[in-house]
Amino acid sequence: MSSATTHVMQVIFALEFGGAESLALNVSSLLREDKRFSVSLCGMFGSMGPLSDVASQRGVSAFSLDARRLGKVRTVAELYRLFRLEGVAVAQVHGAYLLQYVMPAALLAGVAVVYTEHAKHSLSKHARLRRMANLHGRLFGKMVCVSENLRAFMIDVVGLRPDRIEVIPNGIDLSRFAHSAYERIRHNDGVVIGTVARLTEAKDHGNLLRAFATVHEEVPDVRLKLVGDGELRQEVESLVSTLGLEDAVEMTGKRSNIPQLLAGMDIFVLPSRREGFPVSVIEAMACGRPVVATDVGGVREIIDDGVDGIVVPPEDSAALAAAMLALVRDPEGRSRLGKCAGRKACENFSDQAMVDNYIRLFASVGGARA
Repeated sequence: MSSATTHVMQVIFALEFGGAESLALNVSSLLREDKRFSVSLCGMFGSMGPLSDVASQRGVSAFSLDARRLGKVRTVAELYRLFRLEGVAVAQVHGAYLLQYVMPAALLAGVAVVYTEHAKHSLSKHARLRRMANLHGRLFGKMVCVSENLRAFMIDVVGLRPDRIEVIPNGIDLSRFAHSAYERIRHNDGVVIGTVARLTEAKDHGNLLRAFATVHEEVPDVRLKLVGDGELRQEVESLVSTLGLEDAVEMTGKRSNIPQLLAGMDIFVLPSRREGFPVSVIEAMACGRPVVATDVGGVREIIDDGVDGIVVPPEDSAALAAAMLALVRDPEGRSRLGKCAGRKACENFSDQAMVDNYIRLFASVGGARA
């Protein structure tokens, strides 16, 4: 490996697709195009997964450590060995839980650690994670939050010093959501409402389904498309049946052609109980879709309520139903919000702008020229 490059390794929970994992892959892919950097990915749990296949296609090396099988001491030793073997200068670790492995290995190997946090839920529940986040601040300095909302939490609740926190919002590859996707792909159907999210407790599909049942009662030809899979699939399917919505709800499972699926929706909904800085909202906006989202995490840093989307309280199916129904009945309003959303996404949320901020940070801690 050339000594002229700064090697940045993204350390993630597993080589599976999720919000943090997709961000790590995108950062690596763009960094790889900069001759000052070399890159790799390391999943700490499980084996090589679907993310490693895509990484390979993009020329990004991927490694897997089975921390659950190895135990903590052996995992730290293996990670130290990997840091030395790959010549890692900077490890970007996603989530406080992984710091218990990364910090000791990095200290032994002389590797800088940039800790990136995506959400506050685990930190809220576990004092041990808050202690690790504080220890990182004392040992390594800078951390990254994906939203101002999360930064305030890290200062007020976790106790980090404000000068140790950088805010770098998530960005997306805008070229995947080209202007041609703005026009709704028309079929012989009514208005299509959709969401793209894993079927988990945090995403609160139950809230969406109960709200949609109200909308469907008022406008019988409206349809709902749920894109994604997860551990609650059976429960979601059962609720669809209980609400009598089998003919109105389509569950696509896990899909990769997200821009095309978004182009088939008239309204995008994020019904979550909690979020960090939801990329799915940015993707929908980039595709010119009006968005209804719950007021969680960094949502209000993305959506200007009433201007380029609608923000409603979380776990309030009546408010969610009212917002969806208003857009279903107002095609001109959908068009206005969608156009404003598309402009904002293109102006504010490109992945290149995000990576430029990371390059500046990596250069400051890893020795590359900014």
